[in-house]
Amino acid sequence: MQTLIQRMRAFLGLRQLRYGANASAMTILLLALLVMANILAVRFHRRVDVTATQSFSISQQSKQIVAALTQPIEVVGYFGAQDKALQSDVESRLKEYVAASSRFSYRFVDPDIDPVAAKNDNISTYGTLVVKYAGRRMPTTGSDEKAITGAILKVSQENPTTIYVLTGHRERSLDNTDPNGLSQLKVILSEDNFNVQPINLTISTTIPFSNSLLLVADPQDPFTQPEFQTMLDYTNKGGRMVLLSNPLSITPFDILMQVWGLEWQPDIIIDQQSQVGNPLAPAVLEYPYTEITRNMNGQASVFNSVRSIKEIGNPPPQVTRKVFLSSSAKSSAATKFTNGQVEVQADDAKGPLNFGYMLESPTKMRIAIIGDVDFVSNGYIQNAQANAALFRNTVAWATAQESLIAVPTIAPIDRKVFLTNDQSTLIFYSCVIGLPLLFVITGITVWWRRR
Repeated sequence: MQTLIQRMRAFLGLRQLRYGANASAMTILLLALLVMANILAVRFHRRVDVTATQSFSISQQSKQIVAALTQPIEVVGYFGAQDKALQSDVESRLKEYVAASSRFSYRFVDPDIDPVAAKNDNISTYGTLVVKYAGRRMPTTGSDEKAITGAILKVSQENPTTIYVLTGHRERSLDNTDPNGLSQLKVILSEDNFNVQPINLTISTTIPFSNSLLLVADPQDPFTQPEFQTMLDYTNKGGRMVLLSNPLSITPFDILMQVWGLEWQPDIIIDQQSQVGNPLAPAVLEYPYTEITRNMNGQASVFNSVRSIKEIGNPPPQVTRKVFLSSSAKSSAATKFTNGQVEVQADDAKGPLNFGYMLESPTKMRIAIIGDVDFVSNGYIQNAQANAALFRNTVAWATAQESLIAVPTIAPIDRKVFLTNDQSTLIFYSCVIGLPLLFVITGITVWWRRR
């Protein structure tokens, strides 16, 4: 009997040893996996933004700008000990740039600990960021994405493109702050590091060709023959132009439009499918696949009165012509305007109706034509979801700066929940009183059955 008991104790001891060894091995394996996962996380940084609107990520445009850099770029942030919260917020944002390009790096310097570095970068304010690229530097006191990306654009472009805005024919003004003005458009172009300058061809007989673009925004008066010849010479040499014209305005560049196989139509597009409830303001949600609109499907561009453009022939053999804006199949081209009223006739053209074209030639000529100017006016460009992005993409394509072409930024969604008094009362009694009471009753019931 005693021998049997000793054997059983030996067996149990051996089993406990085996269980202990297995537990120890599993613990060591788990620790090894955790250490390996931590090493991989440090070496291969990856951030995933699972919010519906990508609220904690930089925009596609910023990612493309950084990814297109050909040399290392560094951001140096100067933050004091009292700015740790702001520094942490900036660092979280800068990590998104690092994830977009291996050439991007950043570091932080405390001006109080290293005053020499602060002096070398001419730092006079805490929170200043200095972007360094190819021997050039660009400071910015802003810490949001707009400020950082703007500084990257400015420091990475040695010779910024100049946009010449045509004047002298009662065009829309980029200095006008009224709803019909284009002052917000000027701000957007400046943010993308374009130099914006007016040009009057009565005074200047040439348009500077190198690294430039001509913007013609709805002229109300016809061009003189010398002015037309100047613009013709500019485009023939490979110049870039964006041409905007509203319904009922004069039809600019008629002769050139015919050469390109296009013709302005004396109509206003009426779209019963408009997303803003106004048939005179067509909204585009589906775009032809082009360099300008390839990432924009599902994003609404709204146009406040737009004229259609008709194809009347083929462009010259070496000119490529593409449609990039058109109305819905439920639209019509109204041609009868009486006392401010727009009427659709039975014989009016039916949709889809084209009103945006892009032209390109081997001479590097790039021209974008749109039958509306109001979509970039102060009253529309920031209020419509994708108007600013559409024009930005148009200018980026025309100036051959494809890295600026991007997905429109999605506006944050307000997810607040508003409850009535009855709903609030129901939630209070069901959650604060009902659930605890249910657990108490369940406990008492289980105890009663087991006693």
